[in-house]
Amino acid sequence: MKNFPVFVFPVSLEFYLNARHTHKQLLTVYNPYDFSVNFKVLCTSPNKFTVIDPEGVIAPQSCIDIVVRYTQPSVTHRDTVEKFRITMYDRNTQQALGKRDIPTKLIEGEPSNANTESLSDSFHPLAVKAAPMRPVEEQLRVACHHPSHHREQQPVNVVAVAVSICCIAALLLPTQPEQITKSQWPEWLHIGANLKLVFSFVLGLVSMLVLRP
Repeated sequence: MKNFPVFVFPVSLEFYLNARHTHKQLLTVYNPYDFSVNFKVLCTSPNKFTVIDPEGVIAPQSCIDIVVRYTQPSVTHRDTVEKFRITMYDRNTQQALGKRDIPTKLIEGEPSNANTESLSDSFHPLAVKAAPMRPVEEQLRVACHHPSHHREQQPVNVVAVAVSICCIAALLLPTQPEQITKSQWPEWLHIGANLKLVFSFVLGLVSMLVLRP
């Protein structure tokens, strides 16, 4: 027999003598492998239990539910441990791949609410602590003492305005080909048309930078 792990849930079965709804339970057998397997269910006391479809095939990466019914619950059988053995086989060679034993017990009485609610009683909700709210005065004080955003933008605006003024002043200067016989501007202040086009282009870029929201 190979040593493939067999995954079954639950790992044990508990039947209660006075609770008829517990006399029928499910065993889920999982096949996490990439190939199909055959399975077979055996029992130490087959006269006490009825298993629907004790043999079959489990497709790759799927599971199957096995219905187990306690047919003869009796006081004489209480606290007696029985076992189910689930064995997996290779479909081609019928070689056993692995097995898993599931213990069962017949318990006198009924399941107590303490057992069914033990998990919920053990957990409690965590307290959610909201972040402390700052007073309005403190928020205004922090905003006034940390105007870093405005200080970062101020040099950019000043430089842009200065460049705009220079470009406008250059555009107002007379063009070089013009006659300057009676002009009050010195001759070296007369600039060419190409240079004025450059100043116009720079002025447009700076205007977009300043007027950008």
